[in-house]
Amino acid sequence: MPEPELIQYLLDRNPWWSGSFSSPGIRREKYLKKIRQYVDTGEITVLNGIRRSGKTTLLLQTIYDLIEQGADPKSILFVNCDEPEVRAMNVPLGTILETYQHNIYGGEGVFLVFDEIQSISGWEHWIKAWYDRKKYRIMISGSTSSLLNSQLSPAISGRYLKITVHPLDFSEYLLFKGVEVPDDPLKITAKRYELLGHLRNYFEEGGFPAGISLQDKELQREIISGYYDSIIFRDIERMHDIRNPRVLHELIDYLMANIALPYSYAKIAKMLNTDGVTIKEYVSAAEEAFLLYELRSFSYSLRAQNASQKKIYAADSGLRNIVSFRFSADEGRLAENLVYLSLIQNTYRPYFWKGKHEVDFIIQHRDRTLSAVNVCYTDEIPEREFAGLEEFSKTFGEKTGMKILITKNVEKKERDIHCIPLYRWLLLSAKFYLPQH
Repeated sequence: MPEPELIQYLLDRNPWWSGSFSSPGIRREKYLKKIRQYVDTGEITVLNGIRRSGKTTLLLQTIYDLIEQGADPKSILFVNCDEPEVRAMNVPLGTILETYQHNIYGGEGVFLVFDEIQSISGWEHWIKAWYDRKKYRIMISGSTSSLLNSQLSPAISGRYLKITVHPLDFSEYLLFKGVEVPDDPLKITAKRYELLGHLRNYFEEGGFPAGISLQDKELQREIISGYYDSIIFRDIERMHDIRNPRVLHELIDYLMANIALPYSYAKIAKMLNTDGVTIKEYVSAAEEAFLLYELRSFSYSLRAQNASQKKIYAADSGLRNIVSFRFSADEGRLAENLVYLSLIQNTYRPYFWKGKHEVDFIIQHRDRTLSAVNVCYTDEIPEREFAGLEEFSKTFGEKTGMKILITKNVEKKERDIHCIPLYRWLLLSAKFYLPQH
């Protein structure tokens, strides 16, 4: 790209240089607060998470905050590395920074903001070199966990702070819908019937910010379907050596339709006429794209964990419903999916457990105690839900801590088991009920 065209391109993508910029979108303060804290350390701030979860908006809102706090607007360079104009350049990062410093801003205190940086080959070497100069504060984002696992970590280990951005949780969903969210447990209970209605819509729509702003349900589904295709192509097929795209698509469709159910690599490999190694590789690739999450069986033996069946959960219920729209029949598994997401968003690392009965989620805490959580999205709770928690408690004895049963609208304590409605669990957060870990 000739330099005059590149300058114009940068001017178009950085409107704050000309003073025409306002804070975009609804603010997600739990992320923005942490981003501000990380930026102030001088370390590289990394946002990762599934595509279209709101990372770009958070970066732009952070830029707005920096300008409001007194930063020179021209000292902030934003580049979307996934745009064709950038990806087509021979040495995009070096060329862009040189052009920017020669023509836009050559002063001190520069903020470099690179969105979807995994699209640029060799990006980690540029970031390391710029970090080592101590002249720049750097924020980057990416839609694959390999951003940290295989590329960034070896290059600048110990020099970055990571924030994983998820689609909207239930409280954020209500915020985006303009619904007032009480922060008092009693007020939450008083609004329970209204909240149950919104929760049902959340089951169906999911939490992609751009999708839920639409009133037209068909258009909403088309947009989410486009996200699904984009994630598979850009963040799985393009980022990995996918030898058999047909198997990949059929595998992901199958797993999306069967969230919260046990499976094995061998059985799926037989069903799709491939081998277990390929299935394992493709599941791992989907996890790196934050599309799916694999849950292992709880055991103190790593070998037993690896040998046991697994369960799978989706990054977003709306995304999952694109593949398998059996909404009423699947409410229970969608509820379990939301509980799983609430646990990982609060940085818990869950497992499941199976004896004669099953426990949906086991969490091991710092003091080595074990919390057990079952999910039964109904007000008529079957005996097996209590039996699974009690069997687990007898098996692990004094190591057993909290025993929780997530329900639709039942709230009580019975047989030393805390029954908690799902809407309360999601709004008050898992940390309200579980010990710190």
